[in-house]
Amino acid sequence: MRWPWSPRSSSQRLLLRLAGGRQAFVLTDGAPGEAPVRLLRWGLVDAARPVPAGEAIALLDPADYSILKVDTPNVPQEELKAAARWQIKELVDVDVAELTLDVMHVGGDIQRAQRQLFVVAARNSAIKALTDGAAGLTDQVSIVDIWETALRNLLALRARADDLAARACAAVLIEEGQCLLVVCAGDELFYTRRIEADPALLARARGEQADGPAPELPLGFEYQPGGDFEGGTARESPLVVELQRSIDVWERSWPELPLARLYAVSASNGPEVAALIQRELGLRTVALDPLAAFAAGHPEPEGDAAQALAACIPLLGAALRTETRQL
Repeated sequence: MRWPWSPRSSSQRLLLRLAGGRQAFVLTDGAPGEAPVRLLRWGLVDAARPVPAGEAIALLDPADYSILKVDTPNVPQEELKAAARWQIKELVDVDVAELTLDVMHVGGDIQRAQRQLFVVAARNSAIKALTDGAAGLTDQVSIVDIWETALRNLLALRARADDLAARACAAVLIEEGQCLLVVCAGDELFYTRRIEADPALLARARGEQADGPAPELPLGFEYQPGGDFEGGTARESPLVVELQRSIDVWERSWPELPLARLYAVSASNGPEVAALIQRELGLRTVALDPLAAFAAGHPEPEGDAAQALAACIPLLGAALRTETRQL
């Protein structure tokens, strides 16, 4: 969503978000899609100083917006937003007059008997707070973006690099507080879901929580399928359970697009997290490094390195934004 419109004056792009009272930011140079974008500066800072750029993009916190899916109304393209406002009235807990809406087709321009829309509903007060809070870095926010499309950008770029652009691929962003799942094909967003965090999975990946020994079986025990006994060496990950449920929904909804791969995005221990998920889920899962999307030789982050990467992952995805389509 663009809020408000303003022309770009240079190839530099500033991405920013508020993260726990601090400013996370990414400054890039270069047009996404033409060549690897250069990462000029990035980090997590307490006191922000102005950063000149041709375009400034602010990222909303997931708590400040909802992404809803509705049937595409039978109206002209230019009336989609107005029609969507009426469709979501019963799906939100606030007056729709207090919301800024944007829409995009599920799966982009793919043709189906019944097309659907993603409707992004953001609180006006949250957008104002975000743009006001960005004043330390820039005096002009030209675009407000969301995490789902940012993660889609990272996934689409990696899928193209792996020759999987035409296949359906998924990415899960794993954070301490919440996880975000997206499924894309042909650079388009088809499915998204927010999932509760799984601290135990991250602890196992960091080696802080070892898998327990297999329990001793009682004499004469004979396993019967469907029984209550869990014979694994570790409790099943709640995240993996929810990922499997999402995959089941996907396969029923889009049987013609089976998932080719799952990418795990984590600020720490990415390969170990991916290995754990693959072992428990049974789907090819690999780690996705968000910094690999940019030209080699990127600078070190400003502020604590681990905290900066965790705060900047969605900004790195938003930096790859290429939307030009008008909805």
